[in-house]
Amino acid sequence: MLSSSSDFVYLTLEPFYTLLKSSKSLPPALMTKYHEALEKGCLPFFVNNRQVGLIRPDFWVHFKNYPDVFQLVEKPQGSKKPGVHLSEDYKDYKERTAVVSKVLEELRAKDAIGSLRGWRDENYSVKPNFAEQPLLEVERSASGLFGLLEYGVHINGFTRSAKGELKMWIGRRSKTKQTFPDMLDNMCAGGLPAGMGVLECARKECQEEANVSDQLLDRLKPVGCISYFYEDERGLQPESQFIFDLELPEDFTPVNTDGEMGSFQLLTMSEIQTEIVSGNFKPNCAAVCLDFLIRHSFIDFDTDPNLMYFVEQMHAPLQSMYR
Repeated sequence: MLSSSSDFVYLTLEPFYTLLKSSKSLPPALMTKYHEALEKGCLPFFVNNRQVGLIRPDFWVHFKNYPDVFQLVEKPQGSKKPGVHLSEDYKDYKERTAVVSKVLEELRAKDAIGSLRGWRDENYSVKPNFAEQPLLEVERSASGLFGLLEYGVHINGFTRSAKGELKMWIGRRSKTKQTFPDMLDNMCAGGLPAGMGVLECARKECQEEANVSDQLLDRLKPVGCISYFYEDERGLQPESQFIFDLELPEDFTPVNTDGEMGSFQLLTMSEIQTEIVSGNFKPNCAAVCLDFLIRHSFIDFDTDPNLMYFVEQMHAPLQSMYR
């Protein structure tokens, strides 16, 4: 039986696997942590008068040096709420994207903010929730500086033996990865770039990270999503991951083609549980594996009374957080 914990909350420096360690109390609700962030000086970030993020004080000290771009509203001004507003001088997607990119490139050149050293040359869409149209796009490594909602895809590649035993392909991240090097990962995963569809992204990641054929990719099955909110040195990270299951033939072996995975191993469900509790997984990948274990009844309500707690913790209501 896995153990519940209050160590994993929605704004924390602790990784996801601490959810599986023992503790006596329950975590506070998401909106409680959101208001705690405000009390600690985080500033709501608005674009076109819509909140799209939160800016920590240590990042605001840099952005406030660009008052023509980022404007601080301290008291309500008509329909404008207190917080940091992207200047209304930049009226459309293209103009907003260009001016924010220019600021970030200048800060990167000055080496002012550590997370920009991990520059990806890949942009994320910026919007209040997934269903709305994006207001601009921002360099991926800067997403946490603004506390933007981030999205990605994770693929559970698994096999089923003639006797019905399930095993899952688990990757080990390259030792040269910018984030979480040499940790266990799902077979395929990646952030959702601006302008790319969810299924398109899932197929791309499978082809690049595991060399999965188009024929096998037709088996991709969307099975839901998980959402969580954590904090680290890169900033505030509210993230949602779209999850796919991909049943593979027993003779399939993934082969990495983009250098992001160091190796793969085929593990039983009990071995995966052991690795989760041991803390060897990249935190959000542990959550994706836990979701798989629950959906496939390897953890159930009678054998583990913490199951409802786990499900709740993996579904933070981020889509309604920025209103």
